Amino acid sequence: MTGFIGTQVTAALTPGRGHLAALDGAAPGGSLVPIAVASVIGVVAVLAMARRNLLPRRYLAASFTVFAVALGLVAVAALGSGDGDRGTLAADDTTAAQDPTPPGTPVLRTLALGGKQVGVLVVPGRPGLNLVAVGAEDAQAGTTAGTLRPGERRPGSSQSWIPVVLPKGRSTLRISAGGAAGELPVDTGSGAQAPLAALATADGPECAEVALGALVAGERAPLTACPSDRLAERDATALRATVLFLAARGTRSVGLVSDDSERGRAAAATVRAAAAREGIDVTAPGRATQPLIVTTGWPGATEATLAVEGGRTVAQGVYLAPWLLARSVLTPSAGQLIPLRYTPRRADAMAYVKALTARMPGAYPTGGGYEAWQRVREEEPEPSPRLFAVSVAYVPGGMVAVDGEKRSGGHHHGGGETADWLPSGMISPISGPLKERTNDDPGA
Repeated sequence: MTGFIGTQVTAALTPGRGHLAALDGAAPGGSLVPIAVASVIGVVAVLAMARRNLLPRRYLAASFTVFAVALGLVAVAALGSGDGDRGTLAADDTTAAQDPTPPGTPVLRTLALGGKQVGVLVVPGRPGLNLVAVGAEDAQAGTTAGTLRPGERRPGSSQSWIPVVLPKGRSTLRISAGGAAGELPVDTGSGAQAPLAALATADGPECAEVALGALVAGERAPLTACPSDRLAERDATALRATVLFLAARGTRSVGLVSDDSERGRAAAATVRAAAAREGIDVTAPGRATQPLIVTTGWPGATEATLAVEGGRTVAQGVYLAPWLLARSVLTPSAGQLIPLRYTPRRADAMAYVKALTARMPGAYPTGGGYEAWQRVREEEPEPSPRLFAVSVAYVPGGMVAVDGEKRSGGHHHGGGETADWLPSGMISPISGPLKERTNDDPGA
């Protein structure tokens, strides 16, 4: 490296909070100590050269100032992290720094907690009930130190989820994980919008993960609806196509697992109507040897696939609704099949996975999150769905359950934190484009 010493050191010590945030996150005795030692040595060297007339006067003041500024920056950083366990906004969260979150919209940030970069998601980012997702197992969150609530794992997600009520306007969300505490500024705005009822239900994480997919794609807009609020027409046609696929294979009866959400009721009605047109009986799941169609949210679908894996329910394949591409639903060995308008391991879908885990370390990709990513980026899905089969490698030994907890039995590869849809598993197409029948089709 060549050039005047003042230029070199000034370039290395770029001013701004982003640099100090990196120092705040350092462990005791980490980056502060070598910088301080180097600065002291520099000051002593400048004074020594000045006494011996080895440094021209015109360089003396500039060199002394550079090292003094370096010591000052170290002092400020040390004071800012004096308690040693207080996390700060991560210095590498450049997207967030360059594009601040508008008031009243979902928030995605990374905090340095316990020596790790921990993703934090706040949905919907408006006054009232918010779901806070923290990428750490022992996470807690609240608006004050005395109101921290522990998080819990939910099916389909790797995060810890904490419901937090936020006030209007600016406030501070307090988060702890890994023995460290951090603060996240939040501005919920002052506008009045209807609350998202689904956030208070078992479908809340699915809604938040869709918001996360849109955020990662660059959207900065209010969240106005959740997937479980209604049945999208593209999903309805995929369900009808699934029934037609089964009818073409000679199926005369199917089991159906649904729920009482608006989407669940509409999906069940769609399946029943399509089955009636094809002369297929629809029954409750049980001991009958027949295909099982699942149109619940993530928790219900996880229970359904675990019941098939455990032998409590008999099924000739578990046909999942298209919104059920979530790791906890795919991991049990239940013969899952799912209609999709994209191929999960193609480059475009894997670009979403890479971007997701860069912004929310350890997050699991989901079908709803990817569809939100596609929408924001104006990427068109395939016009017709294809049926994909799911399989996961199985090794005897300790089982890792779909929520990350260990249980007896075999071990399904896929319970880890790998940035993939289904680590050590396959999601493979087994059909061409499915024939779809919409409500406008003749004979529908």
